[in-house]
Amino acid sequence: MPRVLITETVLRDAQQSLVQGRLKLQHVLPIAKNLDDIGYHALDAWGGWTFAASVRALQEDPWQRLRALRGAIEKTPLQMLIRGQTLIAQSHQPDDVVRAFIQQAVEDGIRVVRMFDPLNDLRNLEVPIEAAHQAGARVIGALVYSPSPVEDEAWLVRSANRLKALGADWIGIEDVAGILAPATARTLVSALVTGTKLPISIHSHSTTALAPISYFAAIEAGATGVDTALSALAWGASQPATETMVASLHDGPYDTGLDLTLISQASRYFDEIHDEYLEFQDPIAFRNDVYVLEHQLPAPVLAVMIRNLRERKAIDRYDRLMHELVQVRQEMGYPPMAAPINRIAANQALANTLSDKRYQHIDQPFRDYVKGLYGAPPAPIDAEVRKRSLGSSEAITLRPADLLQPGLDRARREMRKQGLTPTGIDQVLTYILFPNEAPGILRPSARRVEQVPAASSSQPVESVAAPAPVAASVPPATPPPAAREFTVEVDGEPYRVRILADGVPGEAAGAPRAAIAAPSAARAAGGNGAIQAPMQGMVVKVKVAPGDKVRLGDVVVVLEAMKMQNDIVATLGGTVREVFAKEGSIVAPNEVLMTIG
Repeated sequence: MPRVLITETVLRDAQQSLVQGRLKLQHVLPIAKNLDDIGYHALDAWGGWTFAASVRALQEDPWQRLRALRGAIEKTPLQMLIRGQTLIAQSHQPDDVVRAFIQQAVEDGIRVVRMFDPLNDLRNLEVPIEAAHQAGARVIGALVYSPSPVEDEAWLVRSANRLKALGADWIGIEDVAGILAPATARTLVSALVTGTKLPISIHSHSTTALAPISYFAAIEAGATGVDTALSALAWGASQPATETMVASLHDGPYDTGLDLTLISQASRYFDEIHDEYLEFQDPIAFRNDVYVLEHQLPAPVLAVMIRNLRERKAIDRYDRLMHELVQVRQEMGYPPMAAPINRIAANQALANTLSDKRYQHIDQPFRDYVKGLYGAPPAPIDAEVRKRSLGSSEAITLRPADLLQPGLDRARREMRKQGLTPTGIDQVLTYILFPNEAPGILRPSARRVEQVPAASSSQPVESVAAPAPVAASVPPATPPPAAREFTVEVDGEPYRVRILADGVPGEAAGAPRAAIAAPSAARAAGGNGAIQAPMQGMVVKVKVAPGDKVRLGDVVVVLEAMKMQNDIVATLGGTVREVFAKEGSIVAPNEVLMTIG
């Protein structure tokens, strides 16, 4: 009986889940050799939201971090996580960017690439799998586990075989909400082992406390590997503790062969630096919540919606909101509830709950989803919802990235305009993924190469926009007299937000207050051909003028919301009729930026 292989997540997903990805390189390097000596199958060490945290919060070059880890960890393969064609961002990236990102990551030390698509649309994994193999990495092609009448066991096995045909070396189960039950784990893994003849890897979170039991059931059914975290950064929103799983399998047929003494020493090290990260620890992340089984939403997303209900004095509509979550997901075609799709569904459910009529208010990300710009959902979208979202236009049926023009050369030109001279493709990639923040770490005077600076405990959380603030499009009944500030966490990222009494996110904490004029009726009406602002923000760039021809997916406006740039794309092709957006102006949620006919 082969040993169970353990992938340690303390360097990425565990610290992303519990301390918002803030683990400093200077705290990792002293323990790197100890981690290397334990004998893990791999170290989950890079990618995901930790890339964003490096750029935004730690102000360090994430590629330098990877190279430093590779220099200190010589024996154990380093693993990264990407969300298919989006890589580590919120939107799909051009194929040349995807290929370059994966190639550079492998050159800098990555040996295992774990990837999934948030919609389980495997077209969005074709290029990443091919690129990873060409670069010489091992590929774990993962499927998001998010039960529905569509994505049953037979569907998952068929999809796993498609991943095998695409070239996946392993099949992964990505249980992002921690809802995989033991009985299901046993039958699913057995079916995958029999159906694919490939090694099976299970990645879960301890949100419902089911994960360690489900891991054991999966192992008994033939799973080759599981993901765990050192106990100092385990449980809650993180993975089950490495010590627990290693001890439970010790001296049995599935013994991991790992030394508990070495593991305990490493865990004690992280315990000793625990207090360094107290300000980034959200109690929600450490809580077990079995009700996640019903709505499949991560606790931070649900918490933001509940805060919105309270701010609008509508907490009595909580049960209706729970019902809306289930119904909206069904009408969306039962998408897996992984980011960013779970936020899109949550926002629409809350808007429906707070409005007089369902789908009275529809934000741009929801329209983009219905348009097919994230990919194809598992089941057809409700016809009425499609009509209300798109009007007479049609959804796309091609792979979303086929709409995108190559991005590397365009980024180089933009960087030169800003006085940035990239010395390597890694810098270009950082700029593409984080154009606002990248100059701060790419200019020679700002480079952090040898050491990550310690963040002051008194320093405020970076003010960046949550990727779709909930219910921003629902108009308040009366003007709010005051605002409240709080910090929320979404997918491991902290956001300091000012919430007005009506629940509409306002300016970043500490920023000058901007007066926002109500849009005219013509500009707020929306309708066919209208491109609307998905959130409140400032127009940074208007890329088209009346009379210009645009194609579906072209970027027409760049909108900045609390220091994050957001590309607003054309949701249909045609000629630009009118342009209402003006550079430097502040726009309200759902305000019409332009019309295309």
